[in-house]
Amino acid sequence: MKHKKVSLNKLIMLIFGALLLLLLITDSVWASGGGGRRSMGFFDVLLLPRVWIAAILCTIGSGLLMKSWVSRNVRLLSLAAVFFFFGILPALPLGKFAWGMGLHPSPVCSITKPFLFLIAGRQIPMIFITIVIFISVMSVLGNKLFCGWACPIGAIQEIFHKIPLPKRFKLILPFSVTNLFRIAFFIAFMVTVLTVGVSIYDYFNPFHFLHWGFELMVIIVLLVTLTASTFFFRPFCYMICPIGLYTWVLEHFSLIRVRVDKGNCKDCNLCIKKSSCPAVQSILDGNTSRPDCFACGRCMEVCPEKVLRFAR
Repeated sequence: MKHKKVSLNKLIMLIFGALLLLLLITDSVWASGGGGRRSMGFFDVLLLPRVWIAAILCTIGSGLLMKSWVSRNVRLLSLAAVFFFFGILPALPLGKFAWGMGLHPSPVCSITKPFLFLIAGRQIPMIFITIVIFISVMSVLGNKLFCGWACPIGAIQEIFHKIPLPKRFKLILPFSVTNLFRIAFFIAFMVTVLTVGVSIYDYFNPFHFLHWGFELMVIIVLLVTLTASTFFFRPFCYMICPIGLYTWVLEHFSLIRVRVDKGNCKDCNLCIKKSSCPAVQSILDGNTSRPDCFACGRCMEVCPEKVLRFAR
């Protein structure tokens, strides 16, 4: 078993190393083909490095989950890779390729800014529509694959949640409370957009930090998000993020998700005790509607009977 884990870790490192090499090789090729700040069509957006790299990461994540190969170390490595690719790499001096990897629009802006364009009587740029379609497809193919395996703010929150604290400080908020807050926040956004043409998400969006402008308000938002993340699992995702709310709805239609074989379950509840995700109990109960599951694989990893699986 130890040898298998070592080999798996080497395989994951090899995959991400090859992915990084692919990025560097395609830098000059993609940049020479354009990709600047011009009006982009649907397929132009799909060819952006940020899109196909996200698709590759989602595919790798889905494969690892289906093979039950997601250990704590593998998960941590994948989260670090996601933050590097979408949080740090775009800030490096890679010219047009860096722009193609950038967070314009960010997942939050991709779903909120179109409302502002409509209110202003302007056409919605195709990049916003395409990003939302891409996130939708990934989320329907596999349960919240984009949020769990390609979102840099989601990744950094989960990394910070792994900081060891006494168990009593690791808290799970009731989903009925967090989701109600998230829905209320979106309603408030719609009201302010329709009345004064302002997006309240702009004041609570940690993605702005990844533009690396170091504005004071943006730094405060990120610090609050990361501090909360040490106590709660993905607080921004569960309580504020509009993409989180949107993909939670799409989870109900996901083709592949975490499922449980109740016939072999011993009701030890170890998956609940060892997981920070509030969805595990609903998964065990077989509920049609359940809290957000970010496909982290933790409940599957700790199940001694291996009755939890990522499958159709």
